[in-house]
Amino acid sequence: MDRERPVTTPQITTTGSPKPGMTLPRMIHRVRTSGFVMGFAIFTTHMLGKDYSLLVWGLLLLQFFVYPHLLHWRTRRAANPMQAELGNFLIDAGTMGLWSAGLGYPLWITFAVLTCNVVSITLYGGSRSALQAIAIFFLGGLLWVALTGQPINLHTDWPATVLCTVGLTIFLLMASNTAFHRNRKLQEIRAALRDSEQALHRANDALQQQLREIHVLQGQLHEQANRDPLTGLYNRRYLDSTLERELARCQREGQPLSLVLIDIDHFKLINDTYGHLAGDEVLKQLADMLSAQARSADVVCRFGGEEFLLLLPNMSQTTALARAEQWRQRFAASTIAFGEFRMQATLSLGLASYPGHGTSAQALIRCADHALYRAKTEGRNRVIVADLVAPLPDPTPET
Repeated sequence: MDRERPVTTPQITTTGSPKPGMTLPRMIHRVRTSGFVMGFAIFTTHMLGKDYSLLVWGLLLLQFFVYPHLLHWRTRRAANPMQAELGNFLIDAGTMGLWSAGLGYPLWITFAVLTCNVVSITLYGGSRSALQAIAIFFLGGLLWVALTGQPINLHTDWPATVLCTVGLTIFLLMASNTAFHRNRKLQEIRAALRDSEQALHRANDALQQQLREIHVLQGQLHEQANRDPLTGLYNRRYLDSTLERELARCQREGQPLSLVLIDIDHFKLINDTYGHLAGDEVLKQLADMLSAQARSADVVCRFGGEEFLLLLPNMSQTTALARAEQWRQRFAASTIAFGEFRMQATLSLGLASYPGHGTSAQALIRCADHALYRAKTEGRNRVIVADLVAPLPDPTPET
């Protein structure tokens, strides 16, 4: 007679379960051994006083005291211990069927051993294994009856009946208690899994938020690396990479491209007269005006110091010249307020266009710079288009 306690894994323990660290095969072996001791007491009580040979008593001892250890030995050496234990339960069903048939199918003993075996295998193998156990139990018994002609005697002596009742009650209580604790443990595991899943979701949400913040921060850092901190315009670094790319695109598509290099006239005098903060205000006002007048495709850069450069993709020299003249006139007509001061300034602009003034970024910037130099030397406050003459020497610093 078997009394097993189900566990989901070899190491899970619950109230009424094996001690921590006990493996599933070892736990089943302990339960099977205890159950077979009760079974031996039931069978012995029923068989006492009847004419059974020493061979039968010897087989009874082997069945209930040696057989459980042989099954455990088999399980320990199996590649799949749980599958081996399910096979052991079926062997239990067959041997108990033979013993029940050998005793003439006494009602209470047959009912007790069959119930314990079926409940045990159901706990571990499900209803399909239970049906297999029932079939094997009765097939083994019917085979014994067919071979030996053993008559069926449903009578069970009252001591054996009492032991069967007590043993079956204990077994069912243990099985129910084990199932209860197993269900409670499963509920605890599910609750823990839900908590873990929720914590994982929270951690994932926090991680996603951090990634978004990092992405935004990276974008801001990238933008800051490409922006002039005073005016907010693109810097020389951004221009170097963008000009090459735009020039290659215009070459590929057969489109024009223009550069306008701008310098604030007498900017050193503004700094010396009104202070560097006033000079910064002039730079910012010019940057705001250029940004407001630029197209979405245009690139407005602070080229260095008081110089600005506008990259005008897909714009011809004629159109670029007209726009440069508008910027010059608009800035010359504006008044820049700084505290109690009211300042005015003018611009000198040099214009170069692809492909007439060069096919490389360096050539275009050089031509625009030469045109700007001419605007400065020819009186300032004007726009000069680069020509194809030899480059002029660099201008001397303003005094």
